[in-house]
Amino acid sequence: MEWSTEIFLLLISLLLLFATFALARIYQGKYRQQAYKEWLRQRIGVGRALAREYEVKSTCVWCRVGRILGSKNPKQLAQLKEQLVSAGFSDDNHIGAYYFLKFSAIASAFLLSFGLWVFQDISPLLMIVLPLVVMLLPEKIIVNLGEKRLEKINQQLPDFLDMTTICMNAGLSYLVSVKRVAEELKDISPEICNEFEYLLEQIQVGVTRIDALQQFAQRNPSKDIQNLVQVLVQNEKLGSSISESLANFSRSIYQERENLMEEKAAKTSAKMAIIILPFMLLPYIMLLLGEKLVMLGRGF
Repeated sequence: MEWSTEIFLLLISLLLLFATFALARIYQGKYRQQAYKEWLRQRIGVGRALAREYEVKSTCVWCRVGRILGSKNPKQLAQLKEQLVSAGFSDDNHIGAYYFLKFSAIASAFLLSFGLWVFQDISPLLMIVLPLVVMLLPEKIIVNLGEKRLEKINQQLPDFLDMTTICMNAGLSYLVSVKRVAEELKDISPEICNEFEYLLEQIQVGVTRIDALQQFAQRNPSKDIQNLVQVLVQNEKLGSSISESLANFSRSIYQERENLMEEKAAKTSAKMAIIILPFMLLPYIMLLLGEKLVMLGRGF
């Protein structure tokens, strides 16, 4: 009788343990979904959860190693995050990957300079200079990639807005038009299409349009994007026609670029004159003084 009671109590304990574990798993799944939504809200451009995101475990082993080796300063992490996002690397693992590649390159440069010093009898200062150059090089590369990407986005923006306006005039809504144009132009203009697709994803998960647009401007710190966001935010508050606002904004971009091209063309003639003048002046001097030189030669 005692054995049966103990077995019964043991089974009840196991069932309670299993039920507790199952409930914990269910609530953990719901918590992950909610945490993912909040992460999407704060993912790019605000930097408020950057220190907490830095400690999140990653499935990429070498990215986790890079996170351990990298800086723990929130300001440096926020600056690096902005640079990586501007360059098109918006995933969380990219921070760890950046640090891993950076420190791997520094170690490789040191080993290479050490080997050259030992086997080729090169100056040992190379072991200091080469790692320093390699340490500064990744940041310059990321900044350069970000500038090129922003330049491409600025070039692709007027065409994207024109096609969006055409879709809206055909009867589609603003968000549907942006989604349709992003799908159509993704092979031709992937940079700006990816940004607008992420903007739509943020709006779909519950981020307000104004917050999503502000984060869009923070991810792409260029003059045209800032002005576009101001126009859309103002339109969102006042409720005016979006298609007319986009058409006017696109027209203003084209006009500004036309004026810039005319200004460059006007400056080009002056710059070319400075280069061409010596080549034109020399034959003129030869023709002007040639006769006098011949007469002087005959006189002697």
